[in-house]
Amino acid sequence: MLRLMLIFFAFLLAGCASVTPLDTESGNPEVILTNIKSGCVRSMFMNSFINQGYTIRNVSNTQIVAGKTATNASLWHHTFYGGAPEERVTILFFPMDTPDSLQVISTAAYISDPATASEKVFAVQGTQEDQIQLTAMKNIIENRCSK
Repeated sequence: MLRLMLIFFAFLLAGCASVTPLDTESGNPEVILTNIKSGCVRSMFMNSFINQGYTIRNVSNTQIVAGKTATNASLWHHTFYGGAPEERVTILFFPMDTPDSLQVISTAAYISDPATASEKVFAVQGTQEDQIQLTAMKNIIENRCSK
């Protein structure tokens, strides 16, 4: 499970922009998880972020925001003042009408001068490979967090 999550985040943070937007409702990698405990799903994502060296920036019932210093960002995102940018990943959780179901959407960005007044956000477009990885993780999450 951890291996799949690491692969997913590696693809997500690679910074490769797709030529065509993803064919998802949000335009970002997303899946719908059914018959799950939402707290378990949040815990799995938080543990995965921590294991990969991310700092958890914000956690709520509807999102997790995590960041770490970018190692693969282009020079465009670096600044003299702040140095290397931050890779910031946001996982959004949207409860569905069906009980015990969540729509999970993943977004990523490079942040130059993080945590300063001059912070700039450079969104990274998810690719089809990101969507495939998130879809592969769906079964693992549903098995581990089943109700």
